[in-house]
Amino acid sequence: MNWKALEQALFDAARQTLQTLLNEGGSPLYAAAFHASYREEEAVLSVPSFAANSLQALSEDYLDEEDESFSSVKWNPADWRWDWELCDGQQLMQLDDELQAYANRLGPRQWRAAEQRFLVTVSRAARALGRHFSQHPGVTPGFVVIFHDFAGDIALAKRSMTRQQFEDNFPVELAIENTRREVAALPLAEQVAFYVSRLHCHDGISGEDAERWLIANGRPAQAALIEQLNGHEEPTAAARILGLAGMADEPVIQALRREVIGACEQPTRNWCAKALGYLEDFDWLMQQTPDLAVAGICANYDGFRWRGVQPPVLNYTPIERLLDRRPEFQAAVEEALEDVCGQIDTTTADVSEALRGLVSSHVAIRRHAASGLNNRGLLPDDALRAIEALRRATQDTDEQVRHVAGLGLEAMKPSVAHRSS
Repeated sequence: MNWKALEQALFDAARQTLQTLLNEGGSPLYAAAFHASYREEEAVLSVPSFAANSLQALSEDYLDEEDESFSSVKWNPADWRWDWELCDGQQLMQLDDELQAYANRLGPRQWRAAEQRFLVTVSRAARALGRHFSQHPGVTPGFVVIFHDFAGDIALAKRSMTRQQFEDNFPVELAIENTRREVAALPLAEQVAFYVSRLHCHDGISGEDAERWLIANGRPAQAALIEQLNGHEEPTAAARILGLAGMADEPVIQALRREVIGACEQPTRNWCAKALGYLEDFDWLMQQTPDLAVAGICANYDGFRWRGVQPPVLNYTPIERLLDRRPEFQAAVEEALEDVCGQIDTTTADVSEALRGLVSSHVAIRRHAASGLNNRGLLPDDALRAIEALRRATQDTDEQVRHVAGLGLEAMKPSVAHRSS
């Protein structure tokens, strides 16, 4: 893949497009952006569209808009006055074809590596375009060209601009950045108090930001989180953090157990049960009502578990114990595992347990294991083991296991063929 040629082609196409718009006159542009680059692993890595906007157009199109944060329409190219498809010239069309072939030739690792190089390439084109037009009379003094992502991540956009451009154009994000720096200089107890106070906020440093910090700093935050769990009107975030922070200390376990039993709201009880599952309090959970026992014991298979300080390692033993002791829970376990199929990205550390699960006497486990082994990102030796096991599973007594195993075989064979070629 000729990345320099792609960067130059993006620059040239966007420069010509923007120059044509500027030649028409009108109010000065404050920004332009590469955007709407659709990306789907092992399928598509598309050349972006290109957009531009002026402050006058922004005020005319969105009369009551006052938000200037990165998540506002001011910085969302899909909402801007001018928007073009770039991939209609012969050179870019040819490079786009080459990009798709390159990204999809060797499985998910190759695709992800290509995606990262692609992000760098588009960001470099955006930065060069910003420099090219920075002194043009048709743009504002703070004019910037960014690469805007579907996820709305300013970290990617910042690759396209200078530090001064960031400070000039993004006062909301600059204030958040400064706040983080100031809080980091405080004594640890004050940092804990600050992030706990932000748990239920949506602006500035958000509850999601606070959760990440508190999970990473669970021990010093433990007492404050238990206090939140006991006294806050919305204690589910505190329960989730206590579980994902990974410290099965007696005060934490006892606080979560009390809420499982005594909380008035069912979501709180469920999240406390899940937290106890993250902390492997399985014996106690097995004695609870079906909904809480299953929620807790199946918690380690859901997507939230990846936010924990320790990555999850596949382990079917707690579920096997639950089903052996409480066979009446089978339908609930089947439903719970079906809901989270595909949410844990099987790694080398999980393969042996998934292979064991594929021959379990419990159909819910066999279904989950068959789904987990359908992973083109596995290392070659692990992929071969998975294919052999999935082939045997196509003869399983359960129709759903056979179906999932068949899908896995179809998906995995091309991956192994690519690697052996």
